[in-house]
Order: sequence, then structure tokens, then C-alpha cells
Amino acid sequence: MTRRATKRIERNLLLGWNKKAPLIAKELDTYVARGSELHILTNSNIITQFIKEQLANELTEQKIFVHCGSLTNKFDLEKLNLFSYDYVILLANEESEQQNLIEEADAECLICLLYLKNIIDKSNKEKTFSIVAEMYDIRNCQLANRTCADDFIVSPNLISKYISQLSENQNIKKVYDVLLTADGPEIYLCLASMFVPLETPISYYQVVQETLKYQCLAIGYRLMKYLHDETRFFGIVLNPDKQEQIIFSQNDKIIILAESFLSSAPHSTQIRRYRLAISGKPC
Repeated sequence: MTRRATKRIERNLLLGWNKKAPLIAKELDTYVARGSELHILTNSNIITQFIKEQLANELTEQKIFVHCGSLTNKFDLEKLNLFSYDYVILLANEESEQQNLIEEADAECLICLLYLKNIIDKSNKEKTFSIVAEMYDIRNCQLANRTCADDFIVSPNLISKYISQLSENQNIKKVYDVLLTADGPEIYLCLASMFVPLETPISYYQVVQETLKYQCLAIGYRLMKYLHDETRFFGIVLNPDKQEQIIFSQNDKIIILAESFLSSAPHSTQIRRYRLAISGKPC
């Protein structure tokens, strides 16, 4: 199965707007199948005009729908029918990127997340979509952990780490160029039982060898018994020692890099893809 064959029609929602929004829309366009929809919530006439007159013409796979409203207005959020989307992406306010307004931007995101949580809880429906929220201050992610978000992207933190690594080794740019493009490998969370026996000690070296049989590479694992333990990074372990002995249980995950959905692997339908980030938050 090729990467192109894995594309599917999606219906995604973008809440808020900043200078990264057009880039996100274009990147999504490389992942989804033709006929997909991108819905955007904004209360700016200037942004609405830009979307309709320019951005809409630059996308080939997605049709854009603009909804007038504010991400801190619960009534506006309720009108969006959240359960009809695959992904909900929450962006920090661009006007708040100045240092003295960072807290205000994160506060807006937190308010929006709390409203989303309230809407989900009152619906009595199972949450079937993923929420990815951008924040400026990594300290605010601890507060956001109590909301309904699945992933948090702290833009300044990611950028500073990228620059630090690049300054130490310029060749690492080639790695990021592959990982961060639609044509590169994806990060998946797969049931450990797809590759290794359960309730039996196994070294991480053996885990890597088993995943290589399916043309993918293990980069870590997640133990679900620590799902709510923040001190254990919610069960996520990346790049462990190869000699480490692990006992996997039912629903534990192996984190892999792969080019496709592993059509040759057993129980491949149970693979769960995290396109935008690996969550540090229980999901």
C-alpha cells in the first residue's frame, strides 16, 4: 500500500487564525483526498476575504468553508457540529504573539478548550475526533491537560529546540525535511500485540527487530497503565535502552515510523495515526 492509497476524505475544523494558518491548510492539502473539507472559524472580515480570494484557489483537495464567530464564544462553537469533524485545530491569536500578550493568547485557547469540553460532555456522545491546540507558553499546557485536547503544540518551544539541534549538527535538517513533509514517514501508535507477545519480558532490541520485519522502525512505546500519570509522561517512552526489558499488556502501544499503514501487518486496522504530534496527554 502506497502513501497515496492511504489518503481519505476528511472534514477538518480550524479555530482561530494566525500566520501559520495558510501553511497548515496547504500541508493538510497534501494529506487528504479530493473532496475533503476545511472549515475555518474567524470573526475577521480581512481574513475571510483572504481565504475566499486567495487561499481557496491554492488548495486542490479541500473545499474551504468560513464560519463567522469567535473561539471564545460558546454559542459560535455550538453551531459548528463538532462531531462531524475528524480533526479540530486550535490556533493561538496572531495579534498576541508579543511577549506581554502571550498569556492572553493562551487564556483564549484555554477558554475555548473548556467550552469544547463542556459541549462534548453535554452531548453524551463518544468523542470521535482529535483536538490539537497551539499554545505559546509550555507552562500553560499543565492547565490545558484538564481539558479535552489530545495534542499540544508549543510553537516557541519547538522552534527553539529545532534551532538548537540545527546549530549542533546541520545535517539534521535533512532528517527533519523528510519527517515533516507529506512524502516522508508517519508516526503511528500500534498495538504491541501486532508485533510481540504480551505479558512476557522482551528486550527493546527484540521489539525493534520485530517491527523491521514489517518495514517500519520502532522509536518508543506507550504503557497504558500510566495513562494518567504525568510524572511518567503518560506512559510514553521514546528511544529507550536497547537492553531494557519490557512487559507489554493488552492495549499497550509501540510507537513506530512507517511509510504506510502496514497493510501486510496483522490487525492493521487497529493502527492509530497521530499526524500532527505525539500526544503527551491521555487520549
